[in-house]
Amino acid sequence: MEDIIDIHLNGQLYLYMSNTIKNKDYDIYYSDLIDDEYWNFAYLKNREVSLEDIFNEIKSNMNKLNRNPIIYITSNIIDSKLQENIKNSKLKSLYTDVWMTLDNLEQFESYKSKIDFSVYKVDETLKEQFIQAVMDGFSGDNPEDPYESLSDGYKIALEKSFDENNSEYKVIHYLGRKEKEAISTATIVYKKDKAIIYNVTTNKKYQKNGVCRQMMSDIIKDLIKLNINEVCVQTEQGFYTEQVYKNMGFIEKLLGKAYIEGE
Repeated sequence: MEDIIDIHLNGQLYLYMSNTIKNKDYDIYYSDLIDDEYWNFAYLKNREVSLEDIFNEIKSNMNKLNRNPIIYITSNIIDSKLQENIKNSKLKSLYTDVWMTLDNLEQFESYKSKIDFSVYKVDETLKEQFIQAVMDGFSGDNPEDPYESLSDGYKIALEKSFDENNSEYKVIHYLGRKEKEAISTATIVYKKDKAIIYNVTTNKKYQKNGVCRQMMSDIIKDLIKLNINEVCVQTEQGFYTEQVYKNMGFIEKLLGKAYIEGE
């Protein structure tokens, strides 16, 4: 999972995050465009720490950045000692990400939705429609969806993601269209043979008709051509999307827990 974590943290520096502050025990990732808790946090690297001391450091540094202090801890570094440390700390859980992977892409069955639509790689002619579809897809009005509506910073970040860059991390955006209507979106970020899929949305009018599954089917065909052998999706634990991905064959590999200062 280290390669997948690397893509999530460092592969999105030019997409959603603008800067990072490196530290021996943690790295702070923060965005100049987006101020929410999903793209501004300190990622814990060392389990042999005092969480109270580390969080006070993080709090000081993130306050200087005008960002709320958040520490993000992935389950791959948690042992019994750190678990007890978390339990005894004054931190409280903000959210829990489920990282789910598919490591046999060839076995993902080709799928056709009940809705007649086509999936396109997004170019300049489709860029504005794609960005608006992502913004509409995360509108915050679906109680089954863990995410609130997106700030304008996301729109700017998505626009910037189309700029030319020399990064080793590559980005491809996808748009599903029924005739000329945008009905679904997705983004892949990949490096070498690993990839993560983000921005997965389906227009509310077309949900529960296999649109997402067809998007995944078409995208995975592309990933196979790129010699990708493992792909990851993320969702917040306990929401219906977790079961949707499980039904497609994705398997939970990692939990990521965000913590904030307790009362």
